[in-house]
Formats: sequence, structure tokens, C-alpha cells
Amino acid sequence: MKRAFVFLSALVALGGAVYLAGQIKAQAPGAAPAAAPPKAGGKVAVFNVAKVMRDYKKWQYYATVMNSKRTTAAAELGKLRSEMADLQDRIQKEPLQQKKEEMAKILVDKQRLFEDKERQVRKMLDDESATYLRNLFAEVQQAVKAIVDTNGFDVVFAYPDAITAEEMNSPLYYDLKMRPPAAMPFYVSPSSDMTEVLVLTLNKNFPPPADAVVPAGAAAPGAPPALPKP
Repeated sequence: MKRAFVFLSALVALGGAVYLAGQIKAQAPGAAPAAAPPKAGGKVAVFNVAKVMRDYKKWQYYATVMNSKRTTAAAELGKLRSEMADLQDRIQKEPLQQKKEEMAKILVDKQRLFEDKERQVRKMLDDESATYLRNLFAEVQQAVKAIVDTNGFDVVFAYPDAITAEEMNSPLYYDLKMRPPAAMPFYVSPSSDMTEVLVLTLNKNFPPPADAVVPAGAAAPGAPPALPKP
């Protein structure tokens, strides 16, 4: 029999049980699972963490927020960098030595200011990113626990895998498959993959802010723009 996935009725209200085959009743929220005799083999479920990142709307929202902040910070630092480049050019063209020395001191001050601001920006962005990541992990963990408790899974593997046909034709995809990290499954049966249920559970219970602009069908966020160097 194919494995089935069912939402906790108190956790996700989707108008009925969701399943692939068969039917499993959801436990009452907060109820302790009944003791079961030892089993020779446990039930295993998996989810594609790359797809969860792409389709989880709050993850998309956080990525949009952080990319926007990084772009703004890069632009502000870019202005200061342009000022330093302009000052360097003026120093080279200045005929008076005393004037050159005065401008050189100003340049040193601007370089120190740039370095200080860059460190502050990086720390602020890293700290905020870490907070978002910690919150997202807690929400994914809570959603996985609810699905596990309801369906009686013993093990859940999170695996990174291609999402689109284009990604499946990438050399990186074959490299990932032939040199998988940790316990990445080589083959995933659709009947045991809880990725879609996890995404629905997360989007239902942990939505982004009501006024958040989340791009429809957004892909996984790419690398943020690099901060300029002096």
C-alpha cells in the first residue's frame, strides 16, 4: 500500500484529509501518541528541501527582504566608493604638494569610514539573515513534526534535488547525484515524498505578513549582490 500523508486537523484546515492512497486519521492536537510494539522496519518519508525553499512563501518573502537590503547597502557603499575614486583622481592631478597631502588625509579618513560601514552592514545583514533562518528552521521542524506524528513516520530525510527539467540537465545535477551529501536518497518514490504536504502545511500555518509582496512561482533566491570593495 502506498504511504499516505494527512494534515493534523487542528494544524491545517484544508477542507478534509489529503492523501495519496488509502486513508489515515489525524490524531487530536496535543494528544500523546499511543505506545506501539517495536517494529522490524520503520516508515520513512522524505522531502526535497530545495523545493520547500522555492515554494514556501515566507522563505520567498524573507529572501526578497534580505536581497532588497543588500542591494540598498551596496548602493550606499557604492556612493562612498565613487567619492574615494574621484578623490584619488583629483590627488593625482593636483599640482601643489601641500594640497595633495591634505586630500590624501581626507582619502584615508574616507577609506576608514568605508571599512567601518562595510563591517557594520555585513554584521547587520548576517545577524538578520541568521534570525530569519532560525525562525524558518523552527517552522519547518514544527510542520514536519506534525506530519510525522499524524502519519507515524519513524525517519524523515531532507534531500536537495533538482526541481525543473532544466536543472536536471545541468552538470551540477549529475555531480550531486554521483557524489551525494550525507544520506541523500538516490531514488525517491512519489508515494513517500512529503514535500508538497510540507509546503502546504508551512504556507497555511506560517504565512508572510499580510502586506508582503511575494512573487508568484518564484524560484529559489540567487546569490545576493556583492558589497563593493574599496
